[in-house]
Amino acid sequence: MKKIVKWIWDRPPLLCAALAFLLGVVMEMLGRRSVVEGLGFLLLHPVCFLCNMLVVLSTLLLSLLVSRRIFMLCLVSTVWLGLSITNFILLGYRSTPLAAIDFYILKPVFSILKIYLTPLQMVLIVFVFLAVVAGIALIFFKAPRHRALYRSAFISMAMTAAAAFSLIHFCVQADATSTSFANLSEAYKKYGFAYCFTVSFLDTGVSRPQDYTTEAMAGLAQQIKEESEEGRPSSDQREKPADPAQPDPRPNVIFVQLESFIDPNRLDGISYLENPIPVFSSLKENYTSGYLSVPAIGAGTANTEFEVLSGMNLDYFGPGEYPYTTVLQQNCCESLAYNLKALGYGAHVLHNNTGTFYDRHLVFPHLGFDTFTSLEYMNHVDKNPLGWAKDSILTTEIVKALLSTSGRDFVYAISVQPHGKYPSESLGEQQPVAVFSDALSEEELIPFSYYVNQLYEVDAFVGSLIQTLESFGEPTVLVLYGDHLPAISVAEEHMAQGSLLQTEYVVWDNIGLKKQDRDLEAYQLSSFVLEKIQVQNGLINRFHQSFQDNPRYQEYLEMLEYDMLYGEQAVFGASGGYSPSDMQMGTAPIVLEHCRLLGDALYVFGDRFTPFSRVCIGQKPADTEYISANALKVSSPNLKEGDAISVAQIGEDGFVLSQTEEIPFSPPLSGGAAE
Repeated sequence: MKKIVKWIWDRPPLLCAALAFLLGVVMEMLGRRSVVEGLGFLLLHPVCFLCNMLVVLSTLLLSLLVSRRIFMLCLVSTVWLGLSITNFILLGYRSTPLAAIDFYILKPVFSILKIYLTPLQMVLIVFVFLAVVAGIALIFFKAPRHRALYRSAFISMAMTAAAAFSLIHFCVQADATSTSFANLSEAYKKYGFAYCFTVSFLDTGVSRPQDYTTEAMAGLAQQIKEESEEGRPSSDQREKPADPAQPDPRPNVIFVQLESFIDPNRLDGISYLENPIPVFSSLKENYTSGYLSVPAIGAGTANTEFEVLSGMNLDYFGPGEYPYTTVLQQNCCESLAYNLKALGYGAHVLHNNTGTFYDRHLVFPHLGFDTFTSLEYMNHVDKNPLGWAKDSILTTEIVKALLSTSGRDFVYAISVQPHGKYPSESLGEQQPVAVFSDALSEEELIPFSYYVNQLYEVDAFVGSLIQTLESFGEPTVLVLYGDHLPAISVAEEHMAQGSLLQTEYVVWDNIGLKKQDRDLEAYQLSSFVLEKIQVQNGLINRFHQSFQDNPRYQEYLEMLEYDMLYGEQAVFGASGGYSPSDMQMGTAPIVLEHCRLLGDALYVFGDRFTPFSRVCIGQKPADTEYISANALKVSSPNLKEGDAISVAQIGEDGFVLSQTEEIPFSPPLSGGAAE
């Protein structure tokens, strides 16, 4: 054995190959969270395993180009192992494996780590990270140097690259592998970690379709217009701008995206003392409903959100890509908001969680919203036992949005209450819905019971919202749907109705819409709803309404997505597409009126303050005590005459979402208080 090891050690390219093999096996064991399944991938899918090994080998061969060969081998191996271990940990909390796009959302993730990890776990992670860095640094200084092997390196790298590209091309042609992953979790299991992660790193955006030309897109735009005109309502039925002298006949349009919401009655072998979602069940019986195919399992809220708002199919984007963190950082996109604003609607988005998550504060202007009310702009928010905001607050915020304009409104609300990580130990609270199952262990029953009782509260919120809208006195269409399955093994393993990529939706209204049940893709939902209220604004909206039976439906959709976001925007013609909105944070702006120094404390007065309001003295946030929506307090401030006072809304991640205008501080006259 020693002779074999020495023989491999003396042949650096062979050493890299042996190390790539070992890393490949370990990564698959970690990715499958099973030693047996990891070895099974090697034995049952040797061609796919070889593709993964070649990907890893191509990075290890870089060590031949440097004199610190051992250091480079350790560094590259540590990176691969680090990615695999991160993937292993992530799969304990969600169903979606690690993809390159996850590194785009690292900053907002840090703000919710306390929900997923205990303080001890976070300390251990930091300790292990520092230990690894120290170990790599020690190897850098202590490991022996070797002569760089440029000739061997270039030959080995060229052969590896040729083998990898040839094998992957052959496998793609033979349908043994793919470069397009509709289901990221299944792709990692079928094709392996190293291969899939690398594809997610290299492949982003929508690739240029083979038949794409500006002439073809202009022709398609004209064809969509003609097709939609054929099925358009007669002139007396079409949407018209509202007559200011008459009540507006058009309905408010409200979408509520329910976090991790599924009907638990779809699960086999589990029973409940009472129906956990009686309101939603009743709505399904009496109003339009159906299954909704979504692009994610257990995570990826923003991608379901993107498909519903834009009408675009994420299958044509890179594997695991979040358009919110890539193309929508700079580009505008057709959306529900733009389409309804063209008819005079106000456009509002609400989310009872931090405003910076998935960069929503940057993206929503590119989707046409006028206002964005995140958790930082909400008062009187109740929290569930894990610290997530309860969804009941959304009823209040939806009403505020409807009252903020004189006309009709489009409101898109994103809920958060049933979000994981689900508890592994009983929280000791009395739960209204008892869960029974001989198929579940105690370890499975505790987190699932917690989840079901969170759904029970969310369902109560839905009932309260509908009662509020009924009494509001305006015509309204309310769309409720789940964004993805919860990140909980019970939901995946016991699903008896529908697929793991299907949630459900329901369309409630008070305008007498006909019940019209249909199973939909998430990117078809908004067009389906707009068609029910005879709205045909927007090219993709009209396309979905007119082309779903066209044999080239998906081909045309891919071309539209490429042209609108990456191509020449030929479908827009001379209009040139959409421009970002001047979005305001909060349904109404936070107002700073005046301040007073009373004793050794500064009191700041205004309107719409929240617990996230911070008094800033010369742009520097001070420790602030929230008193009420009209008053804040700063104890023992270091103030001098003329200091600029303002109020900023600052999230838990430290990001300033908005800030009021400044007012100068004037010290009090002797014996009094000054403003």
